[in-house]
Amino acid sequence: MNLTDDGHIYFPSNDGKTWISEKQQRVNEILQDFDPKLQLQWIPPGSRNEKDEPFRVVCFPVNGRPYLICTAMEADERLLATVFQSRQNNNSGNLLTWLDNYNSAKEIYNAKINQERRQEQHEMAQAVIRNNRSSYLIKNQHGELIDLERIGRRGSSKTYIW
Repeated sequence: MNLTDDGHIYFPSNDGKTWISEKQQRVNEILQDFDPKLQLQWIPPGSRNEKDEPFRVVCFPVNGRPYLICTAMEADERLLATVFQSRQNNNSGNLLTWLDNYNSAKEIYNAKINQERRQEQHEMAQAVIRNNRSSYLIKNQHGELIDLERIGRRGSSKTYIW
């Protein structure tokens, strides 16, 4: 199969047949941060054999032909560990090195999730500060409803934001 044909990350569309999960999107973002020439691709079932794995990572060098880095059944930390392993100079295939890469991939993936959460919280704080409403109802990370109220209503047992 040609590496530039049929391998795509499919995003939501009107037909409802093509989509990617948040995890696959995060893995692709981590790959792009690691090396902008890398791309996660999903091969549609009609374009692959039964034995072929559905995900692949392809490198698109600036002045060269694209080449395959690895394939995987799932776009997750294991795929990232395999990519990290393939990019190391001492590509010995050692299990201990792969486990170190896997742990690094998990840490990077969890850091990406935490970064997204902090960004959402920051955007919420900006919206609260810009808005002139006197009361705000939001959900915390446990799903509990919290009533935030601006200072001004004395005698209330609400949580104040400043």
